[in-house]
Parts: sequence; structure tokens; C-alpha cells
Amino acid sequence: MQEIYVGIYVGTHSVKVAIVEERLGGEIIVRGVGEAKSDGVVRGNIVDIDKAEKALSSALSDAEKMADIQAREAFLAVGGDGIRTLSSRGITAVPKDKDSIDSTCVSEVLQAARAVVIPSEAVIIDSVVREFVVDGQGGINDPVGMAGARLEADVGLLIAPRNAFNNLERTAERAGLVPNGQAAAIRGCGLAVLTPDEAEIGIGVMDIGCGTTEVGVFRRGNLIWASSIGYAGDSVTKDMTVGLSVPYEIAESLKLEFGCALQNSVDMSEMVNIPGVSGRKAQSVERRFLAQIIEPRLEEIMIMCKDLLFEADLLNKLTAGVVITGGSSLTEDIVPLAEKVFNLPVRTGVPSLPGEVPSLACTPQFASAIGAVLAASERCHRADILESNDSLWSKIRKWFVKKI
Repeated sequence: MQEIYVGIYVGTHSVKVAIVEERLGGEIIVRGVGEAKSDGVVRGNIVDIDKAEKALSSALSDAEKMADIQAREAFLAVGGDGIRTLSSRGITAVPKDKDSIDSTCVSEVLQAARAVVIPSEAVIIDSVVREFVVDGQGGINDPVGMAGARLEADVGLLIAPRNAFNNLERTAERAGLVPNGQAAAIRGCGLAVLTPDEAEIGIGVMDIGCGTTEVGVFRRGNLIWASSIGYAGDSVTKDMTVGLSVPYEIAESLKLEFGCALQNSVDMSEMVNIPGVSGRKAQSVERRFLAQIIEPRLEEIMIMCKDLLFEADLLNKLTAGVVITGGSSLTEDIVPLAEKVFNLPVRTGVPSLPGEVPSLACTPQFASAIGAVLAASERCHRADILESNDSLWSKIRKWFVKKI
């Protein structure tokens, strides 16, 4: 029997909707996507529900028409500059009448890990298991079937501002959707753009959007930590409005068409025409001057992310390097800039799915929306995963094998 999943991501620049069909056997096919310019969203947080609802309704309508499906429920990708990780540890005793640990024991220890006091203004939007510990033995991904008397779980609780999350839910409801779950947007990004091997050995994901940059670390096939900062592509554009003395829209257009993340890679002979404003004459500037504005801000954003990773003692865990996604990852020469900052291998990440996929879905900007439907599939099959010792990464591995 097929399953239909709808994922939505309300970002600072645009609202994105993805509709996928999961066929018998686990193959996921993208049926429809939609995108609309955001309004009423600042740094990933909704500040005007009316405007945000109109944008979501527009993107949803486009996705529904492409998929020829009327969406009723949706899985939410939760982002914004308030995403943080709290560490928690759950402990439970394995009943003496059980020969081995089963899925009930796992559920109990995870519930215990979530039963912690969090700030009143925050809400848990996702949780990730870093490892299980059985009778003092750690490093266990799946304890089901193991013998033991004491089960522990090291869990990362991803929290977001309560008001921001409530506004996201209300926006979805006003667009005619029933929220049926949520996950941190950065976790969805990882599901969408990482290979199984990268997620297994250790890698960082940096989603540089418009209003926020979110960073996460994956190890042993799971997201183990995430955080965010309120600086991203929008910060670069605002710097350009000051440096070039032009309106925001013109600065954004210049950034997208002529922007470069490394000033030294731009030929000094390249010139860019700057439109005149309020009757002023048009002018020409060196393209390198644009890069001289862009590079320091992007470098600062990356250093802030690097500092967060260092403070979490995770910088040395990025064996596979860093993957950059999000709209700002399309900036020319952003990869070599990131390699210079992190001193690690870096690549740009785009969603990778089998079959014929709409071109819009195969862009870094759509990683969060595609990731939302992958997270929805994972949640739907979570009980099966515990019983079969399988995971969504096994499906992703099969997709990559098919594509080779």
C-alpha cells in the first residue's frame, strides 16, 4: 500500500512544499513541489501569520497541482535561529522475566530521556539518540535482542522557542493542513543530502539559508547535535546595500548574479554595472569589490559555526568533512572558502532521490522540504525500524546503489 507524505518548510526567503509517494518496498517518488516567496518571516520565525499563511497556501497549491493530490496533513521542518540541543540521559531496568531487550524497553528509556525540565519558553521539537548503553557497555546503535539488566540512552533533545513553533503550527492549520509531526530542519537536510557512509563515519552539515544558518553533526547514521545562528545570506545582502548604496532588491540581484566568496579568485578586469537609484546615473564597479563585501561576512558565519562545533567538542569528529546546503551554498567559490575556514574536505549538498525528480527539488534550497518528507517516512516506520534493526539510511543506501 502506498503512503503519501507532505513536508513543508517556512523559511525567511521562501516557503517550500514537497509531496512524495512511498511505494511498496520503500521507494520514494517525488510527486509535486511548490515554492512561494516568504512574507512575514524573520530569521526563520513567523512574525505575521496572515502573510505567512498566504505564502504557504500558494506553495501548497502549486505542489498539489503538480502531484494531482489534495494534501490534508503535513510534516513540519522546524528551523530558525532558536534551535538548540540539550543533552539528556534516560535509564530503565530490563524486567527480569525478559530474556533480552525489546522495543518496549527502548521506548521506555527514550521516554525517560525526554522527561527532563526544559525552559518554559521552549518546546522539544525533535530528539536524537547518540548511543545506547547496556550494563555499562556503550557505543550501541540498536540494543534490541541484547541481553542485559540495565539500559541507558544518551539523547540529544532539540528545542525551539515555543511561540515560534506554535506560530508555525497555526500557519499550517490556517492553510488547511493538519500538522502530523515535526523534525528539526537540519536533520531533514542531512537525510536529503548525505550519503549513508558520510552519516556513519561523522560529518557536519551547514545549511546557510537566507535568515539563519543551521549546523548539525551526524555520526553512526544519526544527528547527534544541532544549533543555529541568526546570520546567513540576508546578512550578506544587507552588507552589500551599505557598501554599494543600493536598495535591498538590487543588492540581492547583484549577489546572485555576480557574487563570489573569494575575492582573490575574481579577475580585477571584471566590471559590474550598478543601476542608478532615484535618478542617479548608473555606475560600474569592479566585481572584486562585491567579493570584498561578500567574503568577510560568509567567513564570519562559518567561523561562528566552527566555534559552536568546537565548544561542543565535535570539530574533531568530522571525519568526512562538511557538507554545505541551503540557498547561499550556490555562491561561487563558497566551497574553497569553507575548506580554508574548517581545514576539512567540503562539498555542496543537494537532495538525492531516485527516479525523475522535478528540477526544483534537486537544489540545495529544497533540502529542508525534501528532508521533511524523509523524516516523515522515518517516523511512520519507526516501530518497524526497531523490530527489523533497519533504518532510513538503509533505504537511502539502496537508492545510491540503484543510481550507480
